[in-house]
Amino acid sequence: MKNNKANKKIFALLLTGCIAFGACGADAPENANTQDNAKETAEADSPDTEAATDSQQDDAIPPPTGSSASNTTFPSASIGSLFPTPLTETEEEPEETITDNEIHSMVGIITDATAYSVSIQTPDGSHYDLTIPESGVTGNVSYITIGQLATLTYQGSLDESHATLIGISNSQMVTGIYLEEYAFAIKIINAYRAMDLKALSELTHFPVFLETGSFSSVIDTSGEFEAIDNEKIFTEALVTRLANYNLFDLKYTDAGFVMGKGTPSLTFDVDDDGILGVIGINCNPASEATDNN
Repeated sequence: MKNNKANKKIFALLLTGCIAFGACGADAPENANTQDNAKETAEADSPDTEAATDSQQDDAIPPPTGSSASNTTFPSASIGSLFPTPLTETEEEPEETITDNEIHSMVGIITDATAYSVSIQTPDGSHYDLTIPESGVTGNVSYITIGQLATLTYQGSLDESHATLIGISNSQMVTGIYLEEYAFAIKIINAYRAMDLKALSELTHFPVFLETGSFSSVIDTSGEFEAIDNEKIFTEALVTRLANYNLFDLKYTDAGFVMGKGTPSLTFDVDDDGILGVIGINCNPASEATDNN
């Protein structure tokens, strides 16, 4: 009887353990399913987690061999700074051109004139060239005369012939010399600049007095004059003086219109018929006390 009760107790305990064990076994699949669902939900919410993890693993830079990671310092630079962009060519900006738009005026003697430009000598002896624009200028430019004393209005810079003529008018300056004398002096200057003996001969009254240093003589005819060696008439000193002669220094003396003070010099005057011509040429070199004009 006692054995039967003991057996019943053991059987009851075993049965209880089996039920408990069965209950635990029944809960395990449900918990596993719950965990799997949670994992799938997390993966759905963060689709880039695996990719980000792989990227972090790929970007990780291992420490150099033989040194600890804690003692290694890497520059904090972005990918763009590690790979510089290609250089691009830049166009140079054009330099600004400074233009003088102001209106200026000056007085001078016209030494040359064409359909496109006018040349002038100012009282200080400077020479300037001014461009005549296609639009024309104020004043009667068609009657510009070599040797004319005029007032020129211009725009721009006189340096390197960058000035444009705007207007021209007669000057009120009084010099005591007429247009014909200035024009004739310009012809002499041009003949000496070109060292043209024929042109000089055509400007000369014969007989003419000639002083060359080696001899003083009166030349009676143009043929005799043109047969003279050029170097005796176109000496370096006289060519330099006349080529750079300031027309505003021209004065009338008892001897005539003398171009150059002292020596060397050239003198011209009117003849009995009122025609201008060279009457004397002094080719002697200048002395130290002689004025360069």
